[in-house]
Amino acid sequence: MTSPLVQNIIDDFHGYREPAAGLDATVDYVKFSRDQFILDCPSEKLHRELEEELKMDCEEPRSHAWYHGAIPRQVAENLVQRDGDFLIRDSLSSPGCYVLTSQWRNAAQHFKINKKVVMLNEAYTRVEYRLEREGFDSVPALIRYYVGNRKPVSQVVGAIIFQPINRALPLRCLEEKYGLSNNHRDRLMATQCRDNGVGRGSQLRMKDRCGSQPASLNQVQERRRPLKAHQSESYLPLGQAIRGSDSQLCPKPPPKPSKVPLARLPRSPCLQPLVLPSSSSSLTDSSSTSPRLTGLDRSSYHHAIAALENTSEEEEEEEDKWREKEKSSFQRPVVETESAFRPAEFGSRLLPPENKPLEMVVLKRSKELLLSHNHHSIARHLLMADCQVARILGVTPELKCRMGVSSGLELVTLPHGRQLRLDLMERHHTMAIGVAVDILGCTGSVEERASTLNRIILVALELKDTVGDLFAFTALMKALDLPQISRLEETWTTLRRNYTQTAISYEKTLKPFYKNLYEGTASSPPVVCVPLLLPLLTLMERPSVTPEGAELWETSDQGCDIMLRHLEAARDVAHSAPSYTANAQKILQEFQCDDELLEVFKTDFQLRLLWGSRGASVNQSDRYSKFNLILTALSRKLEPLPKTQTLI
Repeated sequence: MTSPLVQNIIDDFHGYREPAAGLDATVDYVKFSRDQFILDCPSEKLHRELEEELKMDCEEPRSHAWYHGAIPRQVAENLVQRDGDFLIRDSLSSPGCYVLTSQWRNAAQHFKINKKVVMLNEAYTRVEYRLEREGFDSVPALIRYYVGNRKPVSQVVGAIIFQPINRALPLRCLEEKYGLSNNHRDRLMATQCRDNGVGRGSQLRMKDRCGSQPASLNQVQERRRPLKAHQSESYLPLGQAIRGSDSQLCPKPPPKPSKVPLARLPRSPCLQPLVLPSSSSSLTDSSSTSPRLTGLDRSSYHHAIAALENTSEEEEEEEDKWREKEKSSFQRPVVETESAFRPAEFGSRLLPPENKPLEMVVLKRSKELLLSHNHHSIARHLLMADCQVARILGVTPELKCRMGVSSGLELVTLPHGRQLRLDLMERHHTMAIGVAVDILGCTGSVEERASTLNRIILVALELKDTVGDLFAFTALMKALDLPQISRLEETWTTLRRNYTQTAISYEKTLKPFYKNLYEGTASSPPVVCVPLLLPLLTLMERPSVTPEGAELWETSDQGCDIMLRHLEAARDVAHSAPSYTANAQKILQEFQCDDELLEVFKTDFQLRLLWGSRGASVNQSDRYSKFNLILTALSRKLEPLPKTQTLI
């Protein structure tokens, strides 16, 4: 069923005479209106007629080539062929209304442009055209707004219009071709004349009879500030006779108040009598110091013109100053296209200029650094490294200006934060592989591997309960959940025997919390410095190649609920970014950092250590798939498969 917000127009074809050729006539019209498919060049007379039609007042739909008049729905659907194509046509079911026909997601969409008479007060009214929320004083103003701002014409469908389909014939020819009935044409013209007050031809005739208009008004119109695309000048006074001399002074009605905030554009006191009340009741309840408006006579209009002439230059200067100030204080965010990780240029204390994958000397030194620190210190080193990559700490004013926000936690939720999202996904999986190598690299006794496993679980507990780094916590838990680690039965049995409390904490506390995190149902720890980011990163970068495979929301029966919970949590992450920064600063205050251990947790170091100085720049999916084979080989070497088990 179509949403009520999408007005699927059902035009009745009683006012049309079907073309004799049926769909062939439609195809001919499509080919004729497209420059690349012109069959017969229109005659010079039709060409001049079309030019005169397009020279009409720009606020009239007839003066725009994207307005096709009363053409059948079927013809309009054949004209829009690519996403973004659009045209405007008349609505037969509601005379005087229009229909926006567009192409979106390879399907023709029809949106009725509703017309509504808005009573501003007892003296003024205007006609408003709208699709959903925004109201405009003319159809061209509506089109300029949606095309210029690239805003969806419907929040439900999300259709965006940007490519007009222009007609190549005058509207008269189209009406004759598709048989617009005289009754409908008369109703349409009567409606347009009623909306506009006086037709354009009547205005021209009145101008010819009453003489030329004063030059001073032309000067005022030129010096007046141009209105925005969604503003217009269609206020008409009611209850006052429009004389010939009035039509000379005011070929266009006075403009409505500008939508620019008053703080930016101060008004002159002499203009205050022209400010209209917001409702009819304000005419009688206004303060005694404000003049009461019962209508505009000719003398008051002359005073208004004089006031505009005296104040327009000052207001323009004020607005120019404000624009210059805004321009100097705002810079467009930079869309990053290169990764922040550059292993080839990484200056390391531990790595030689050229190294092979899993070089034993570097692995041994890294192991010594990890053993020389307890789990409290390791967790804080991990937090410091994560805060640097996620741009939670150490964000310079220049970097904030480039990002357009003050924290990387806000940037990951924005379209131009794609590169940061990819970097965080790279760090998360690389960290998990590094933890697996730390366990599988223990080629000594099973007690040594159990000790390493115990230390990693204690670090995970510290990250969850004290440090609040859920990014590193999930990376460690993902490593422990890898099939190459979970299959080490002897190692896990030794852990339960030698480190019983740690094994209980892992089974009863960490694993359920890890599962609930990805389901979006986990309660937040008391302190959080780096929130859970991977579900959001995966959701926003799903087209990219990732090593995770099918996500939980793709396999679970409650996948939709899980995904919506993560999206809602992402909004809170961006909103609470300053509090995460404050928590991280508080925890790392007076913390003594070991630069060599911090280097071990840097992604550039891990890329070089795992894949070597040459392999670190290889395609990501190839790197991950090859290293997965290495982890499998190491796991089977530590604990070979039973002889009765068939290798897969």
